[in-house]
Amino acid sequence: EELPELALSGPRPGRVPGAPNPFAGLPLDASVPAPAPESAREGAAAAASEVPETRFAQLPCGTRIVGVDRQGLCSSLGLFVHTGSRYEPPSRAWMPHALELMAFRSSAHLSHMRTMKTLEQLGAAATCRVGREDILYQVDVLREYVPVALPLMLANVLCPTLVQADVEEAHQAVADVQRNLEENTEGLLSELLHVAAYGGKTLGNTVYAREEDIPNFTPETLREYIASECTPDRLIVVGVNVDFDQLCQWTAWSFADFPAPERKSKEPVVEPAVYTGGEHRVAASNPLCHLMFGWEVPGGWNGELLAAITVLQMFLGGGGSFSTGGPGKGMHTRMYTEVLNRHHWVESCQASSVMYADSGLFTVYATVVPRHAGDFVNVLARIFRGVAHISAQELRRAKNALKSSIHMNLEMRAVMMEDIGRQLVLSGRVGTAQEFGAMVDAVTVEDLQRALRLCLRSEPTLLAYGAIEQVPPLARVKSLLGGAVP
Repeated sequence: EELPELALSGPRPGRVPGAPNPFAGLPLDASVPAPAPESAREGAAAAASEVPETRFAQLPCGTRIVGVDRQGLCSSLGLFVHTGSRYEPPSRAWMPHALELMAFRSSAHLSHMRTMKTLEQLGAAATCRVGREDILYQVDVLREYVPVALPLMLANVLCPTLVQADVEEAHQAVADVQRNLEENTEGLLSELLHVAAYGGKTLGNTVYAREEDIPNFTPETLREYIASECTPDRLIVVGVNVDFDQLCQWTAWSFADFPAPERKSKEPVVEPAVYTGGEHRVAASNPLCHLMFGWEVPGGWNGELLAAITVLQMFLGGGGSFSTGGPGKGMHTRMYTEVLNRHHWVESCQASSVMYADSGLFTVYATVVPRHAGDFVNVLARIFRGVAHISAQELRRAKNALKSSIHMNLEMRAVMMEDIGRQLVLSGRVGTAQEFGAMVDAVTVEDLQRALRLCLRSEPTLLAYGAIEQVPPLARVKSLLGGAVP
């Protein structure tokens, strides 16, 4: 007997109630007949016309608002503050992290307890993360609760009360953050890599507050920092799965109730990031040797190597020696086929990159058996020399993997929200997935080789952690890898 029609989301367009089922009697192992060419073209045109539009607005105070409504039931809200550790002198680089520790506490709207209870009743997830160039306050909530959640999020910079009890509670979290960082070896090495690569200045400033910063971590210093750095022209409000007109309306109302502080001084001169290279070694009780190598990507996000370095990263790939397979796992990348599958003493090996407004880092992170630390440098040199020989299939596979990753990640509303905000912080404009796809398609083998050559010309940065006795000197690493130019 045929199953009844269940119109769970309303009647299907073009289907007349009571009309015969066109698939009645069709066996489950038979292919569904292809639609007529005219019908296929109409369906493709309809799908293209339904791509959600990214809309932009700017308040008179300078705050930018961006919204994308994909008609989802849950919304992602983000407040980006264009400030971070790179814009501060080393002695004050911890201030943005202090704001993260004070996020979603007492404000002119509600006390800390009432803020937490309100978010709990809404079923909202509220987080804050600090970066080197921005601070992101984020709330994920059902879209009908956006008018309640948005003022609570904006209150972090518009009207925080910064009571002493909240500040003292944040002091206790400083030691916890440092402890968690030490337990996350890859995160610790990435932080130390930035410090060594940029000489402890600009992008080399430490992101996280330390216990010696606690005496200066006071309500007064926080108020001063918010007044000087969290000005309206540095704020970006991003909403995904929200009505754009309502997003603008509620944002404007929040600013009307609690105006953001106006900048009293001229726009500060941003010191350009100066890459220096260097090394840092940490001997620790660890059964493995952790190695992280880094080179500068000139220009970073706004440079000409952005697409080539990203494709190169996907081409080299990598992962863990005990990783399971799956779609997009990268089992055909060079780090797998030429390193992990050949050398049992390599536990993991991964190529990656991180981009900032005017500079970037191309990195390779590996964990190896300690007595083979020197051998790994030779293996990495061989991998770099192998970039001189890239087949058309390998290049096509790397491009397809990258484009697939872009589109799949942008399916997640929180990723789309953060992507929009980060692009505005980095370049002042928002590129679409199709535009990035076109950039990826234009990359050639020669582009990959040129990008790697330019990176290897910079001074290397070396981080070693754990059992580091067999790690060769930096001069030896520079000689081996610098001579591996494809």
